[in-house]
Amino acid sequence: MSVLKLKLDNDQLVEDFFDNTHLLGIASTSNDYQVCWHINRQLHTAFRINNSIEITLAKKNRSYHFPIYEFHEPTNSVAHYFFNNHCQAEYLLPELKQVQFLWMIKGDYYQQSDVKKLLDELRLVPLVQLVSLLDIKEIKNKMNLIF
Repeated sequence: MSVLKLKLDNDQLVEDFFDNTHLLGIASTSNDYQVCWHINRQLHTAFRINNSIEITLAKKNRSYHFPIYEFHEPTNSVAHYFFNNHCQAEYLLPELKQVQFLWMIKGDYYQQSDVKKLLDELRLVPLVQLVSLLDIKEIKNKMNLIF
């Protein structure tokens, strides 16, 4: 009897996961819950922590936990995820050490003009020091963002 081995195509998984996705980098010296509170208040979002999709990375015989806040827009099929990029001395995306938080927008509703408007609004949020649109193709460790 032969055994069928299935191999996961990571490249296809990454491509599918990031299809219709925008990623923002946010610099702030404040805690994730404080930044989310200000974003919720100023942008009228409803980010809430979702412990069931928390990302855990194992490095150097230790586990690092990266909480994710989640918000789904009620009027369309867009989901927003707010990641902590830093846990103790480790980074979810080590190539972006200057970015403390990541905001992922998933769904095909947002156009470039909508993302630019969101960037402009985020720059006005207290505790947010810098916001930039990230090119997902240039991120080396994007597998770390898949939950």
